[in-house]
Parts: sequence; C-alpha cells; structure tokens
Amino acid sequence: MFNFKKVSLGIALLSSSVIAGQATAANVERGVAVDVQEVKLPTLNGMQLDLSHLQGRTQSKASKSDVTIMGPASGISYYEVFAVGSTDKGWEYPPASQFSTTEDHGGNQLLVAVIQYGYGNPNQATMNGQQKSYNSREYLCGSMSNLHICNTGETVTGFLYYFDFSGQQSGQFNTSSNSTASPFGYWSDSIYIK
Repeated sequence: MFNFKKVSLGIALLSSSVIAGQATAANVERGVAVDVQEVKLPTLNGMQLDLSHLQGRTQSKASKSDVTIMGPASGISYYEVFAVGSTDKGWEYPPASQFSTTEDHGGNQLLVAVIQYGYGNPNQATMNGQQKSYNSREYLCGSMSNLHICNTGETVTGFLYYFDFSGQQSGQFNTSSNSTASPFGYWSDSIYIK
C-alpha cells in the first residue's frame, strides 16, 4: 500500500539535508566568515598582490568611532581601485588622488583589484567598450584602519573584487557598486591604465 505521508516526509527531509549541505559549504554565514581556506593572492610578473597597501590607503578614512561590531551589515562607505596588475609590470598601487597608472601595463594578463568597504552589489566594470563582472573576490574583515583577509569567526565588513581585462593594453577602467544597506547610494571609481 502506498503511504503518501511517509513519501512526502522523506522528500522533505531529503530536500532539507541538501539545502543544509549547501549552507554549510558557504564561506560566509550571516555575515561571519566560516570555514576559511588559505587565500592565495594573485601573482603577476613575480609579484604577489600585497595587502599591506590597504593600511596606508584606508588609514586616512578611519576615525575613533571606526569599530567593527556584530550587528546589521552597513552599506558602502568606501569604494576604490586598489591595485592594477599586469604580466609585464606586476602590481601597482595608485594613490586615491591619482587618475592614471604610472607604469605602462601590458602582457597576457591585466587584473584590477577594487576595495569595497560595506555591503553592495558591484556592477560590471568597463574598459575599452568591454563590460565584465568581477571574476573573483576575497572577504575583508576589520575596521577601515585595519582591513585584512578574514579569519574564521570574524564579521565580514568589506570585499576585494578582481576584474580580469586580460588582452587589453591600455584604456579607461570604470567600476561601480550599489549599496544594499544604509547608507544607500551609488559608488564609482575609475583610472586610466597606461
């Protein structure tokens, strides 16, 4: 005899275990980094991306009230091109006030790293008429004065997005993101890559 209740319960339990299995495999759960794997930062021309440049970049934006606490995620309060890297030149870290790279980038690979402090949805970046979504990201934790790759148990406060425009030699790079929490708004940055 066919028992509809047992079959329905079995399907419901199977579905919930599949969903739960997907949730436990996530790197971030409710804004907290879990199951953090060792991060291998991109290397170009023998130079690995150096996150120590985050400290100098974001230090001027820090304040005494800049403390990471457990609570609702905040919207974007900082969005900027952090580094430009290429096969020919390695990584360059242009200051926020600079509108172009100093180095002439080129070669097989061209990556642009963008910092986003706060939660938002990055839009497609553009360069020489091409539009691309970010191809990878790292979770950042800490306050603006102490941003770093997250450790297990830390609250995610920002993101480091990588846009891959390999094959391009030079041109205007534009990027933007929409804040998903207060303060709401549209953030953008651009740089001319030589």
